[in-house]
Amino acid sequence: YMGTVDRIGARSTNIKTLDQVSIIVPNSYFLENQVINWSHENPLSRIALPVGVAYSAQPEEVRQVLLKAAATHPAVVQVPSPQVFFKGFGDSSLDFELLVWIVEPNRQPLIKSDLYFSLFTLLKEAGIEIPFPQRDLHLRSGLP
Repeated sequence: YMGTVDRIGARSTNIKTLDQVSIIVPNSYFLENQVINWSHENPLSRIALPVGVAYSAQPEEVRQVLLKAAATHPAVVQVPSPQVFFKGFGDSSLDFELLVWIVEPNRQPLIKSDLYFSLFTLLKEAGIEIPFPQRDLHLRSGLP
């Protein structure tokens, strides 16, 4: 679960999730399991957004579009600066990853969604196609 600690008691801790649901967690859980604290000492956190584009796209142009989406979102910090990595050649796409930093970890799902909306629009405006998997099907007759 991801949420905010609402109350710490002697035996349990109440956590309010992003959906505003209260979860009661026995304190023993925190001693026996790994817990990620997104705001301990430094609220800076990174979001990674995988993006696949058609093989006809120019990788440098894709990089510029991805960086533009990051630069125009108000929640994305510019230090450390957003980065784009060319991850490889997929089955149906050139695979990239946009990395951005934010200071509101609890808003990650919303910021990620905003960035994907922006990326869709900017890629379309640039004429860069977002592919979908395609398969060739060869049918053979069972007759000799």
